[in-house]
Amino acid sequence: MRRQAVADFGAIHANVPLLDAHFTLAHKLLCSWLRLSQGKATTTDARIAIPVISPPWGQTKLGIFEDYLIRLLEERDRVGLTDMIREIDAIMITVDPGHSIRYVSDLALMTPYHYLVTLESESHWTHILRIDMQSPDFLVREVKDPDIRGIFRSLNEVYPIGARKPNSRYMGEILRVEDLHSVVAHQEERGFRFFSQDQIRRLELPGNLAVGKPSPYTHNIVAYMERSPDQARVYALGMSSIRDDVQEAFRNAKDLQNQLGIADLILPSIISPPGSTVRTARS
Repeated sequence: MRRQAVADFGAIHANVPLLDAHFTLAHKLLCSWLRLSQGKATTTDARIAIPVISPPWGQTKLGIFEDYLIRLLEERDRVGLTDMIREIDAIMITVDPGHSIRYVSDLALMTPYHYLVTLESESHWTHILRIDMQSPDFLVREVKDPDIRGIFRSLNEVYPIGARKPNSRYMGEILRVEDLHSVVAHQEERGFRFFSQDQIRRLELPGNLAVGKPSPYTHNIVAYMERSPDQARVYALGMSSIRDDVQEAFRNAKDLQNQLGIADLILPSIISPPGSTVRTARS
């Protein structure tokens, strides 16, 4: 099954002249798809060193990709990570000062996401958007001070496009686990490095996460949250509030979504699991 899935994916892209960096991204997305199809999503293995692939992506190199990916998945099975790391709990992005409300508005218009709450820390506002507990949350972080500096801004400034918006970046994913200590221990044995709790505090990321250091390939992070399926998602960060300006932008976007007649066409819809309640800023 796995070999056929890898072969099908490769056949689609065999004649596409991808850049080396895009090979890593394709590998990351395929890992996510394979795990999601089994209800066990993970993207952590995007950091493992892979053979350098130069365009065009020929059949010989495609075979290397297939063989390597299968070995990688088998290694995950052997050490137990397949069963320990579950679905994606949240997706994180950061935007430059003054841009988060417009971004929330765009998400509210173009997706089923609903504004839930804002977490305020010393240097960031973090807006939490949610569909339901069966779908990943969307965390939109806004930097308050345009002159703030740190590791993620430094990574942006490596590239001319990133330097023009030094705080705007896709951060990475938060994955659900049920034994955080064991997952971190396994990943550290495999060479993955994690921020310390003090570093997480200074980065103003939720304190209840284990946060991996940025990938040398994508510069994104992977974080883990310990949570059982029946527990609510909680982010240990700052003071929570429902901001009037964010709420207004959200309501206006949803009104326009209804006027355009697309609200019921965008899936998934807001569906609560049995015995639970989905609370949004409008409820």
